[in-house]
Amino acid sequence: MGQLTARMAKTLKRLLLEPGHGNEAGPTLQKKVRGDLLDLAYRNNWANVLVNLAAGSGLAGTLWFQGQLSFGMSVWVAVIIVTTAIRLFGGYRYHAERRLVSAFDDTDFHKWLVRYALGVCSGATLWALAAIFDLPGQSNESRFVMLIILAGLAGGATGILAPVFRVGRFYLVMLLLPACIVLIVMPEPNYVLAGLGFIFLTVMMVTHRNNHVILYRSLALKHENDGLVDDLREQNRITRDWNVTLETRVAKRTRELRNLLVRDTLTGLLNRDGIVSWFEEARASHGNRAYAVLFIDLDHFKQINDGLSHAIGDLVLKEVSARLREYVDERHAVGRWGGDEFIMILTDQPENLHQLVDQTIGEVRAAVNRPIHIAGQTLHVGFSTGVAFGMTENPQISEMIHWADLAAAEVKRSGRGSVHSYDSKLLVEQERRLAINQALRQAMPSDELYLEYQPVVSAKNGEIEAYEVLLRWESGELGRIPPDEFIPIAEESALIVDIGEWVMREACKTILDWSGFAGGPKVAVNVSVRQIVVPRFARMVENLLLETGLPANRLIIEVTESIFDIRRTQLISEVLSDLHDQGVEIHIDDFGTGYSSLSRLHQIRVDAVKIDKSFILNMDINARAVIEGAILIAHRFGLDVIAEGIETEQQRSELATMGVDAYQGYFFARPSSSPCDDPHWQKTESNV
Repeated sequence: MGQLTARMAKTLKRLLLEPGHGNEAGPTLQKKVRGDLLDLAYRNNWANVLVNLAAGSGLAGTLWFQGQLSFGMSVWVAVIIVTTAIRLFGGYRYHAERRLVSAFDDTDFHKWLVRYALGVCSGATLWALAAIFDLPGQSNESRFVMLIILAGLAGGATGILAPVFRVGRFYLVMLLLPACIVLIVMPEPNYVLAGLGFIFLTVMMVTHRNNHVILYRSLALKHENDGLVDDLREQNRITRDWNVTLETRVAKRTRELRNLLVRDTLTGLLNRDGIVSWFEEARASHGNRAYAVLFIDLDHFKQINDGLSHAIGDLVLKEVSARLREYVDERHAVGRWGGDEFIMILTDQPENLHQLVDQTIGEVRAAVNRPIHIAGQTLHVGFSTGVAFGMTENPQISEMIHWADLAAAEVKRSGRGSVHSYDSKLLVEQERRLAINQALRQAMPSDELYLEYQPVVSAKNGEIEAYEVLLRWESGELGRIPPDEFIPIAEESALIVDIGEWVMREACKTILDWSGFAGGPKVAVNVSVRQIVVPRFARMVENLLLETGLPANRLIIEVTESIFDIRRTQLISEVLSDLHDQGVEIHIDDFGTGYSSLSRLHQIRVDAVKIDKSFILNMDINARAVIEGAILIAHRFGLDVIAEGIETEQQRSELATMGVDAYQGYFFARPSSSPCDDPHWQKTESNV
């Protein structure tokens, strides 16, 4: 029984005296909730004050109406009115100061809490005094009116005073407890009403506590939610900031990647993709303009890479790029197509474009031709330029670049350093060259190549002393192709190396078949510089002679004057010396049309020179002077002189008078696949 009583007392104490919300909130949250409760208390202050004023006035009116209004009650009502005014003014001052700050500090909080508590407690005390001093002397009806008023005030206080726990408890106790005690101790006690009053007080205390707990927890939850919302907002802000930063970084990285995609890493100019992209964008923006593509190909740039290093070559490319960039504004574009090739795209109105191209090429050439000083070297760079115009309504950049490339290649073939504009003939020629190149790769496997031989006749006795081998090609696809058309293509593609070896082998076999091993005419094979500079060329010739059985002294290798090119003279001289040591004769073909001067003949070991047929066919005074001078100096060097291209007896006779050592030409015999068996010139000489 004692334990049950203790538990009930403990429960009653908890319900009546403890706030009920515990300390689950942290200090910061408690401070926020405490401030909100004070704000709510002052917002409810108007209702509490006015209800107290109305209740007091109503009680006084009832007593006055019943003739029971005493002097004390009149003073009481006056105090109620003064207290109401003071509390209303205090509430006004609170709200005025509260609007100036986001939250009160601890000092201001306690100041305003005390003022609020004093106002509420003063009102409660006045009602307690009224119950103590006025209730016993009233009639039963007046007592019921006062008790109803006190009960109504207590019921309203459970909600209005829910923000202030202790003040609310005090208010409820002061309203109801004195009246209950008076009902017990007055001369005619009313235990029933007193008991009901105690029960009602207990219920109001519990209700007030519950309202306070609900309010406190609601505000705490609100602040927790606000905190979560603030955290969420902060996280969203951080996320947005990160997104903005990430987007900025992504955009920057995208620009960098795009720049890598469209820019040449060495020079910073547009690369191939960049040139195409720029053109497409420009064409979309300016549809009424005409375009010109300049294909700029640096001349002899490989010599810089080979002679000075690729690092120096890269520096030269950077410098050239910087100079090209000076002549390009936002309307035009410049890019590196690859290696030592650059693309410049110019755009203007159709009637102004040609003038712009001429002006730009002149300015760019002057800029690029300026000396370049790199790593202690002073270098000079030139370039060949091909130009293609896009004057149609919808020009295609790929076609224009292709056309400009063809035009630049034509400049390269014709001597470099100049400008050539594309025309449709270049495309036809290029297509023809491509077809020849492709067909030539199958020429040997398909047995389409064959040889013809033209005799070289001794001027002393009219005997055939040698046969020059002439390569012929009857293509199954393209028909008969002249040597001067397919041989340059073979040299460009390096096919000449394999073809040249085949020609030499077949020629050696054929000349042996015609005359046997012991003696007979020699065989002269044309060899290009491209073949001579191939590693171990001399060893290849030696092995081929051993394979076929032809004596070395019956093989003549004819080379053009390009062997005197100063860039390769030493290597060529060494190879030809090796061949000469084997017993092979070396003749210079087409003498007088290329690199050499007569003074260079001593630089390379040769046995004879062949005067080009162009001097023979147009044998005017100047041509005779050249021939006579060549014969004189060649003989001084101990070299024989062979005249080719002789077509008449008169030409033969004049050349014999000048002192040539051998003849060759249609007058004696046309090239044939069989040996010459009609030496008609011998009959002519015998009749002279």
